[in-house]
Amino acid sequence: MKTLRPAIAAPHPALILVLLWIIPSTVRAEGSAEVQTHLLSIQRLFDDLEYERALSQIQRARQVPHGTEEEVTLTLYEGVLQCELGQQEQGKAAFKSALVLKPEAKLPVQVAPKVKSLFESVRQQVKQEMATLLAQREAERLKAEAVPPSVQPSALPAAAVSERASSRGDLRRYSLVPAIAGGALAVAGGVAWGISRGQLNQLRNDDPKLATMEDVQQSISRGRTWQTVGVSLLSVGAAGLAAAAGMYVLGAPDKPVALSVGTDGTSALIQGRWP
Repeated sequence: MKTLRPAIAAPHPALILVLLWIIPSTVRAEGSAEVQTHLLSIQRLFDDLEYERALSQIQRARQVPHGTEEEVTLTLYEGVLQCELGQQEQGKAAFKSALVLKPEAKLPVQVAPKVKSLFESVRQQVKQEMATLLAQREAERLKAEAVPPSVQPSALPAAAVSERASSRGDLRRYSLVPAIAGGALAVAGGVAWGISRGQLNQLRNDDPKLATMEDVQQSISRGRTWQTVGVSLLSVGAAGLAAAAGMYVLGAPDKPVALSVGTDGTSALIQGRWP
């Protein structure tokens, strides 16, 4: 005797989109709050003239997830503290790293006139180097007889689920496919994120390999590209894992399902039709 199972409605696509938005935004919010706590501690230590301890606090703050604005603030604090400790060259290097990321940045604390003067001189130097670099690139563009097509990033691997089953078919046995794909993409996203952090560390540590302003700009571009790729892969991987979980728990829908998850390089896209 054939046993009939009650039909279970498939999850709405909006639910998966909400999960993809909540997970990364929650991580960013927690990381940002922790960095702000570190910044308050750095400010207090600076006011108490505890410069060495403030530098140590900066290194701890950099271990938690944070954005470009927070990295600029941390690096400016580092430059000020190095100058207060008599390390002028290290201070200049920190100021330059921050101003390359944000040329119009302002110092987060009141400083001595000599430190302020040093900071403004570094700002002018960075602006001149950037203007020279832009002029050189424009000249090269005008001289070039033909501009080769830019290399576009190849389409990122997409976690795809495409099942055409009978109205009572069981999708659980197919849930392994998106689970494996999602896990692989999540790992690849973590690797790409790690590479982007490495580029940032080169800028922060004034790596000798970054001898010219063009090298610095290329390092920034590479870091941002790897960061975008990492976030995209992590989002796609999360979508694949969510799809696998939905397939396993909910079983077969009443109608055929066609669902694909991909990315355009900056965001995750979910396409298809639920019954």
